[in-house]
Amino acid sequence: MNDNIYLSRSFIRAFIIAVIVIFSVLLLASFLGFNSSPETADQIATEVENLAATTTWTDIFLNNFGLTLVTFVPFFGIFFALYVQFNTGYILGALAQAYNIGNVQATLSILASPIGLLEYSAYTLALAESINIVFLAYKKELKKRLFNHTWKTLIIVALLLLIGAVVEASLLRRL
Repeated sequence: MNDNIYLSRSFIRAFIIAVIVIFSVLLLASFLGFNSSPETADQIATEVENLAATTTWTDIFLNNFGLTLVTFVPFFGIFFALYVQFNTGYILGALAQAYNIGNVQATLSILASPIGLLEYSAYTLALAESINIVFLAYKKELKKRLFNHTWKTLIIVALLLLIGAVVEASLLRRL
């Protein structure tokens, strides 16, 4: 494969790295959240329930897209994305504890759900693009990627997150 095409060899490598890193961070953090104090788990569950009661699809989309936009920033975005995934994993683990289900089961169920598939595809694409941007900056080939392909990833990410937000809001009955 050629580095001048959208699914270049470097982008595919970055995508595989992004999948492994996001999944690992999410699972590790879910173990930590699952082992948090019962008070912390109950507090997180209450906050999530209150948030779900008032959240609309626009709130979900703007939150997820705003956080994901930061991921595109070279270097900083990679670490920011991992921080966000760590927090998400911690919350999933704490919720699993509060509702008496396994944290691995909860995490995998979220990832395999329609919302998880849409949102995590977007997060992984954004992280892969950011990793690829850093790699191409090092190789001094960044301009080609930015002008020819990065905008495509941004549009795909926005569409995936938009569809995910609508699906999530409809499941929360907040559409």
